[in-house]
Order: sequence, then structure tokens, then C-alpha cells
Amino acid sequence: MRLRDYLERLGITPPLGGGAAAIGRLHLAHREAFLFENLSIQTGGRISLALADLERKFLDDGRGGYCFEHNVLFAAALGDLGFNPITLLARVRRGPPERWARTHMVLRVSIDGESWLADVGFGGLGLLEPMPLRDGAVSTQGGLTYTLRRDDYVWVLSMRDATSSSTDLYEFADDPQTPGDVEVANHFTSTHRDSVFRHTLTIQRTRRDERTMLRPARPEL
Repeated sequence: MRLRDYLERLGITPPLGGGAAAIGRLHLAHREAFLFENLSIQTGGRISLALADLERKFLDDGRGGYCFEHNVLFAAALGDLGFNPITLLARVRRGPPERWARTHMVLRVSIDGESWLADVGFGGLGLLEPMPLRDGAVSTQGGLTYTLRRDDYVWVLSMRDATSSSTDLYEFADDPQTPGDVEVANHFTSTHRDSVFRHTLTIQRTRRDERTMLRPARPEL
């Protein structure tokens, strides 16, 4: 990928270093640099996950995108930096359980023999930095506290703020997904008539000390 242009857009000057600190720095910089938005879907455009198209949209046009776009681009950067991200698909835990589907993408990254969850594409409420992928892991980031737990055969990421009880965000299993799996999930999520991204405009930005979300007063997203 165009790694130099990507790092420049993130405001990072090589060398980045290695280990968890390097991925954490990259993860946070990505979250702060790019919007989470679904303008292409709302205006009838097609969501391409081809790397050249993502680079054009994010790096040349100064745009953002939604989960698949963000995490495919981030995975490419990690790969070029010598890491080996594994693609997983997640079910957002919103609405009745029978309607949950694998419409979100996350990454598993091995660092010094330990697995970490990385996800730069969950909008305003998502992780700012990776967190260890282990049962009971807790991480407080940007005013929110995240917890990972093992629930039968899936991992569940939950979140709470200082005033609320815990809310499950999404679940995911350990089975690696192919680019074909991701393409199918992306196609459904960006084109199906029942997809929330077809019905609800959203633009969200996340920073260390601020989470900004533009969406309807009674959001579906």
C-alpha cells in the first residue's frame, strides 16, 4: 500500500517501532485522522474495498468511511509494517438476537505471543486503541470502559461510561475470514434495503478527549 502517504496523513514520522506501543500509536492516530461516515451509501454510491480505491478515498479525497473500509485499510498498513492481522467478522448486538448478523469487521493481531483486538471502524463509541484479547480484559479509553468476555464460543466486547450500566457492543468468533467473506458482508451491509446504513446518515469523529456523533435524534445506528 501507499504506506508513506498513509503515515503522513496520520501525522506519524517513521520509524514507528514495534510491539503493542507501535500498534496502539497507529490505531489511535487512524481513529483521530479519519471520519466514520456513510455518505457514499446515502448518496447511492458503491463501497469498494479494493486497496487503491480506499487509498484514493481516504488519502487523496480526505474522506472517511465505515467499518469495512477503515479496517481493510488499517490491516493493509499493519501488514506492510510487518504485522500479521487476522480478519474476523462480528455481529453487532443491537435489536433482536435473531437479526444479529456478521456485518462488522475487526482484526486480531498477535504481538509478542499475545493476541490483541484491533478495531478502527466502530464509529464514535469504538475502541481508541487495541486491547488484549483475553477473557476479563478491561481497558478505559476516552471516557469509556471496555470489557472483553468469553461467552460460549464467541468473544463479546461491552462498554460503559461513568453513569451507565454495561452495554454489549458486538460479538465475534475466532475463525479467520477470507477477503470473499468480507466482500459478501460489505455488500449486504452497504446495499440491503434493511441495512441501517441505507436508512440513517451518520458522521462521527473520535479523539482522545472528545467523541462527536452526527445522526438522527432517535438513531438506529
